[in-house]
Amino acid sequence: LVPGRQVPGPAAPVRSVSLVPEASGRASDADAASTWSSCLLTGLGLGYAAAAGVAFNKRTARAAEKTTAVARTPVAYPIFTFRWLAVHALVVPTVFFLGAISSMQFIQR
Repeated sequence: LVPGRQVPGPAAPVRSVSLVPEASGRASDADAASTWSSCLLTGLGLGYAAAAGVAFNKRTARAAEKTTAVARTPVAYPIFTFRWLAVHALVVPTVFFLGAISSMQFIQR
C-alpha cells in the first residue's frame, strides 16, 4: 500500500478528514491528515520511550527504611475482634451442616 493511492475495488472511495486547518499552500487532505497523524504518533512514541527509559533506570522502587536503635514497645492486640466474630459466625454453622449432611449419607433403612 502506498499513501495517497486508491486501491481498485468495488468499494466507494474514502475521503480523509483533516483536523488541521489547510495552509495557504493548498496542501491536499491526504497530505495534511498524514502529517498530523505522523506527528501525533511520533510524539506518543517519544513520550513512551522517555517514560520507559526513566522507569528502567531505577534500581529500587522504594528506598529501605533506616533502622532505629530504639526498641519498639509491644502492643497488646485484642483476641476477639469484629473480624474474628464474623469469621466464626460463618464457619461454625457451615462446618456443622457439612458434617450433618455427610453423616446422613451413611444412614441405612
